[in-house]
Amino acid sequence: MKPQLFGDVKIEKIIDMVEPFAAARAYPSEDLSLVEQHRSWLEPHFYDFKAQAIILSFHSYIIRTPYHTILIDTCIGNHKSFGGMLEKWGKREGPFLDNLAAVGVTPQEIDYVMCTHLHADHVGWNTQLKDGRWVPTFPRAKYVFSKNDLDASRERAKDAQTAYIAPSFQESVLPIIEAQQAEIIDTEFALDDALTVLPTHGHTPGHYCVQVDSGGRKGILTGDVLHSPIGIAHPEWTTTFCEDKAKANATRATLVDSLTDQDITLMPAHFDGPTAGRIVSQKGSERRRFQVAPEAL
Repeated sequence: MKPQLFGDVKIEKIIDMVEPFAAARAYPSEDLSLVEQHRSWLEPHFYDFKAQAIILSFHSYIIRTPYHTILIDTCIGNHKSFGGMLEKWGKREGPFLDNLAAVGVTPQEIDYVMCTHLHADHVGWNTQLKDGRWVPTFPRAKYVFSKNDLDASRERAKDAQTAYIAPSFQESVLPIIEAQQAEIIDTEFALDDALTVLPTHGHTPGHYCVQVDSGGRKGILTGDVLHSPIGIAHPEWTTTFCEDKAKANATRATLVDSLTDQDITLMPAHFDGPTAGRIVSQKGSERRRFQVAPEAL
């Protein structure tokens, strides 16, 4: 994705990792044969038809305004503890900080880290391991956490049925709170007059999107409301990733409806390739598709 300019606000994508994920695991209850209808625009960046897999990019966004440098989501991280289907991510060595440096940003320059939600692949680089301790990666930053997500994560980390979340909470969230760098929000938050939070609960209890409005151009960083552009064509499809699946489906459908044929640039958390684009309706049909923005190519 090329840098996106919204007036005097600049947004760039910082990649941590890209990998395929079996579509049958992502959408276990849906008719995947319908995906073939969308081949013309899902290839080559979003779906591997040979492997029947969605292509997931794990990336952050750097937002630079005249006043602040903001990081949206922090991906997987290095040296983290993972179990279950995420075990392969454990103890990894990824190039995220090098990729951040490549766009001219050091950890010390980050003023705010905004986590759209507290799943492991959105908080990993909140911290890094130094001398056997997890410490904030961005020493000057305020980390913006949703209160609903924080409360839910605390409880889930204690529950034997959801204890898999405990390592991520203990390694990537709790050290931020202990360092007194957390800024806990309910549903309203604005920054620099150009960035506002939009509550989009369902994927998690406190999930939020980040809206950008500057220089006559609008955008939205959608976090995990959408994991794949398939969610634009079929917002009713349930993903295995969402905690409150009915609420997540309703939230996704509402967001897709509100953005269809609007001059608003989407920057989702997991779309690969050019990443930025718009939702457009298909002529003579109720179907919607994701159209990559020309300025992202």
